[in-house]
Amino acid sequence: MMRSCAAAAVGLVLSSLALANCGGSSSTAQPTQVPVVAPTPTPVPTPTPLALSVIPSCQFAQSNPSNPDCEKPASQLADVVNAAIDKTMAQRPELFDFKDVDGGPRILDYKAYMTAVVAAIGQSGGNCGKVDAEGEIGVKNGNSFNEQWIIASKAGWNPPAGNWVIRKYVGACWPSTF
Repeated sequence: MMRSCAAAAVGLVLSSLALANCGGSSSTAQPTQVPVVAPTPTPVPTPTPLALSVIPSCQFAQSNPSNPDCEKPASQLADVVNAAIDKTMAQRPELFDFKDVDGGPRILDYKAYMTAVVAAIGQSGGNCGKVDAEGEIGVKNGNSFNEQWIIASKAGWNPPAGNWVIRKYVGACWPSTF
C-alpha cells in the first residue's frame, strides 16, 4: 500500500510539472492591457462680459476728411450722450463713488467708464462713438458730422488726482472726423 501511495504522489508531481510546462514557451504570459480613457473635461463656460464693457463696431464707414470744418453750434446729440452716461451709472455702479461728488460722482475706473459710455452710445440704435486719445469721446449718427464731448473731469495734473463725471459739449465737425 505504501508503494501505491508513493507512486501516486510521484505521478501527481510529474503531472503537475508537465502541466506547468505546457504552452511551449518559457516566458510568462502578459495580461492584456485595457486602454484607459481619460474622462472628457467639463467645458468651462466663457464668462459673460460685464454690461457695457465692449464697444460695438460702428455701422458707418470710417470717415477721415483732410480738412473738416469744426465749430460749436448747438448740440444735436446731447440726449444720446446724457442717456449713455445715465445708463452707465445705472448698469455699472461699481465704476463710481456716489458719495464723492464734485459736479458728478467720482469715477473709480476711468478707462472702463469711458468704454462703458461709448458702448452705451453704440447700443442706443443708429449712433456710434469712440474714445479719443485726448480724453474726449466722439459721437455720430452718420458721416455728415460728429460731436466731441468731455465726459470726465480731471482734478490735479501729472497725474490727475481723480476724475468726476461731467457732461461738456465741445463742438462738432463736418464731415465726421471718424
